[in-house]
Amino acid sequence: MRAHLLFGTLTIAGLTGAVLTLAGVRSPVTGPLTLLFLLFTPAACVALLLTALEPLARTVVAGAATLALATSVAEVMLVASAWSPRGGVVAVGVVCAMLAVTSGIRRRRADSAGEDAPGSSAPDDDEDAWAFEA
Repeated sequence: MRAHLLFGTLTIAGLTGAVLTLAGVRSPVTGPLTLLFLLFTPAACVALLLTALEPLARTVVAGAATLALATSVAEVMLVASAWSPRGGVVAVGVVCAMLAVTSGIRRRRADSAGEDAPGSSAPDDDEDAWAFEA
């Protein structure tokens, strides 16, 4: 319950920052809230794709993916001489929307496939199990 409340609060705060930046509002809270959007939203979208991983592994991978995405977007925008806070928010938002759509499609396919879906709890023959034997 506490995790859902924290997740909801971070989501609302990040989206508020994105809206303030896109609207051009200059406020002392706009920068931190926008940064929260730029760092939290990609992590949440990547974590949606990694449902088969343990929670700690999912957090680490999602954090690394967030840093890679934010750095890549900033670098491409700087090389193209197109850097602006609004452009950064839009670019990260578009990438996150694509990740969320991909996650939704994967989830629907997994639901329609039933037990044979990747990440399901059904036991199966693991071809790579030998790699993890001690």
